[in-house]
Amino acid sequence: MAKSSYSQPSYYFGMPDMYMQMGYYPFPTPSAPEQTPNQVMIPYAMSMSSHCRYFLGQTEKIDISEGAQGFGALVNPLRSGVQLYVNDWYVSNFSAQAVEMNIWFGPARSVVGAKASNQITPGLVQLSPCPAPHGQLLFSSADSARPSNGSIASTRILPPMTTIGAEKNGHWILSPGTAMMVHVPAQTERESAEMVFAIGWWEQPVFG
Repeated sequence: MAKSSYSQPSYYFGMPDMYMQMGYYPFPTPSAPEQTPNQVMIPYAMSMSSHCRYFLGQTEKIDISEGAQGFGALVNPLRSGVQLYVNDWYVSNFSAQAVEMNIWFGPARSVVGAKASNQITPGLVQLSPCPAPHGQLLFSSADSARPSNGSIASTRILPPMTTIGAEKNGHWILSPGTAMMVHVPAQTERESAEMVFAIGWWEQPVFG
């Protein structure tokens, strides 16, 4: 019997091939490998810290006992040449009773009779120290009235033995010659009490 001239093709053109010719792939598509993002979002405060422009610090314990007012303030001197951007702030009440607290904004010249805190550090800690900040962290305890020529933007109640605060992320900006203050007014019926004011900020040139 003569052998047929027909030979089976090396590739069988079946239904899968028909789908592929039409632009369809009838099998599950393998998932694409995870792609590394081209951009990485870095918090702005971190960027400022890496350039020695971010600072944080706190006051000493401030006496707010009976008849005494107390305050902690971040002050931007008149000729500093920079703006201070408040990142976050905290106030701790070490007394056994609640106290009233005011957040005050006004001219730096209204902050008088205060001591400068030396408990300030740059956010970037390294053996070669960063330049000193232009901003000043001041505090005081006295029986005088609160500073004038400014505005109380907010009033809070500090619960006993509690710390409160907020992250502003640069929303509060102090230009040269201005100040932000956390003020506890004097009360005649308050027992022995103390508070601490802490704040973090970064600095940038006014024109740059």
